Amino acid sequence: MGVEQAYIDLLDSNLELRIKLTKEETITIRNKEKIRKLTNDLERCELYIKYLEKNLISRENEIDRLKAEYYSTLYNLKKCQDHLELKEEALVAQDN
Repeated sequence: MGVEQAYIDLLDSNLELRIKLTKEETITIRNKEKIRKLTNDLERCELYIKYLEKNLISRENEIDRLKAEYYSTLYNLKKCQDHLELKEEALVAQDN
């Protein structure tokens, strides 16, 4: 009877180990799915970052262009103001 009990205990132990293995396999499958999802999310985020970098560079180029245009306009405005002052001085001198 001791051998039969040992065999039954072995079968019970085997069943418990199979149940644990099944649970661990299920957890492993879930974790692999989570890893796959996170990997996909990471790839999408990296692509979005690259898009934003290109967009930022484009905006920086536009800002540089607008700055150059601003300084050119400012320079032309200053020239016009100087020219206007000279004309006003000439008109005042002409009136005198």
